[in-house]
Amino acid sequence: MKILHSYVLKEHIGPFFLGLLVLTFILIMNRAFELIDMIIGKGLSVLIVSEIFLMSLPFIVALTVPMAVLVAVLMAFGRLSGDQEIVAMRANGIRLTTIMTPVLVASFFLSLLMVAFNNHILPESNHRVKNLMIDVAQKKPTFRVKEGVFMSATDGYNTLVEKVDQRTQELFNVVIWETKPNMFRIISAPAGEMHSSEDGTVLSLELYNGEIHELDQANLWTYRTLSFKRHILNMEIESKLTRKERAYRSDRELSARAMKQKVRELDIEIAESMQKAVALESDSAREAQTQRDVELRKIAGKEREKNRYLVEIQKKYSIPFACVVFVILGIPLGVAAKRGGAGVGFGVAVLFFVLYYVGLVSGEELADRGIMSPFVGMWTPNVLLFLVGVYLFVHAEKEAPYAEWYWVRSLWERVGRIFSRHEDTR
Repeated sequence: MKILHSYVLKEHIGPFFLGLLVLTFILIMNRAFELIDMIIGKGLSVLIVSEIFLMSLPFIVALTVPMAVLVAVLMAFGRLSGDQEIVAMRANGIRLTTIMTPVLVASFFLSLLMVAFNNHILPESNHRVKNLMIDVAQKKPTFRVKEGVFMSATDGYNTLVEKVDQRTQELFNVVIWETKPNMFRIISAPAGEMHSSEDGTVLSLELYNGEIHELDQANLWTYRTLSFKRHILNMEIESKLTRKERAYRSDRELSARAMKQKVRELDIEIAESMQKAVALESDSAREAQTQRDVELRKIAGKEREKNRYLVEIQKKYSIPFACVVFVILGIPLGVAAKRGGAGVGFGVAVLFFVLYYVGLVSGEELADRGIMSPFVGMWTPNVLLFLVGVYLFVHAEKEAPYAEWYWVRSLWERVGRIFSRHEDTR
């Protein structure tokens, strides 16, 4: 029996890592385009972009691991069923329950591993990538003038350009707001040119036939206007990325233990606000009622914050244990579909995971609003798919005829007839 269990597990290893690689690549592509824009727009080094890319992977892996489990189960049991190995095992008295045991045990341990991953690696990576993204957002961009967009080239200068000739770097209808201590200046010109130094730290704007309007903020009665034929404005651009560490962490940057501590603190604050609101209820004075309304709003806000923490706590466990659910669901689907190849495995896995994810997001939204409990919101998709999986598995174990996907076979037959007709007409 050990040889059989080892054989069944080996059948899942290749499809699991293939599914994990492909699914992670698909989900990371959206992030990749954003990172490319950072390289161009912010002038970031490849090293910084690579760090953002790597720190973004744990969030995606937390989602793709359950999907990869479903892909592996569908492909492995589809192959075993298609090659009549399942039939041979059953002919020797081996039940489908026995065949699935090693896969179910492996998925359980994988779920535990993902729970640890979600509570230690994922929060830290989310925290690091958030800090880095804030630093990137605060970094002054490699100055690219966009038409009709209010832009900040460097501290103290804000620029608006109506039209830009990207080939010649000519500017048209330029307005620059220059703010300095005790001085506010507006520079406007109908035309100009833009140049930058080789190291990109100095931006030179050469303006023609414009005006300078200057207001002395120390003495608001002093206002000066100057016309010019040619005016050169040199602005230093800070191109270095300043890294900062921030202590604040959101719910997705905390472990379940840390969030439970946050919930306890919020419970204490809610109780204190409730006591204040009850004490003010008997006071009919307007100020007392106003203060009572303030306390009630505080309670509502803290309840929403508490719900977010509770939802995130449940999510750290419900998503990993989807691995077990997908094994129970995937085995009868794989046996019924028989040999379908990687395409069928990926297709069915994505279909069910989309349904699972929609249910998860809907439950999260309802739980955040307090319409349902966080536990129910986060575990309902698992329970529903588990029940579907058990129903299909029972009929697959009994080899009941209606467990077979006749509608799938009928669809394939119709598609085949369509292609046959097409070949005949040619």
